[in-house]
Amino acid sequence: MVSIDASSAGRKLIIVAPLLLLVVLTIAVDITDLPGNGPPGSQSGEAVPIQNCREINSSGTYVLTKDFGGAAGLASGCLEINASDVTINGSGHTIQGRGVTDTTGVIVGSDQSVSNVEIHSVRVERWNRGIHVTNASDVTIRNVTVVRSAEGIAVWNGTRVSVENSWVTNNLFGVVIDEESRQVTFSSVHFRNNRAANTTHGRGQYRQSGG
Repeated sequence: MVSIDASSAGRKLIIVAPLLLLVVLTIAVDITDLPGNGPPGSQSGEAVPIQNCREINSSGTYVLTKDFGGAAGLASGCLEINASDVTINGSGHTIQGRGVTDTTGVIVGSDQSVSNVEIHSVRVERWNRGIHVTNASDVTIRNVTVVRSAEGIAVWNGTRVSVENSWVTNNLFGVVIDEESRQVTFSSVHFRNNRAANTTHGRGQYRQSGG
């Protein structure tokens, strides 16, 4: 007759069970880290390069790697941000229009409201509207240069929109704010040679400091 030491078998089970759990967890981590799990840059924290006009439909950080531009309609824009929690780093590059009526360089928001968007370190030039914020909240525009457009920056139905440390020059209108916008603030914004007006607004509330 073969005898089995119950205490020895129990010890083996105690040792083997954690090892099996470790293997399962390792496989789960490997699967999670496989490419293709989510939009590039949205979860990994890496910036997504932008080299041409496009829509942005996922949260994340995006960085311009070259100058680009072209023709785009007012409703869409060359660079169209349709997602919340987006940062656009222009890296000093230019989004260049063709001086054509009814075109927009950068549009933030559309029919669907977005929030928590930041645009910085970019030059936007020769559009009907340079940067257009519409149906959006908590938008920061900083370290930008908007020039030679009919409307440098337009804010429609925007809430808590901040323009900081920027140049708005040689446009027809520098900044246009509609009557539905609230809490639009300027800080250290340099207005130069905007032919019709530096700012124009309805009953939208705005405040300027510095400059």
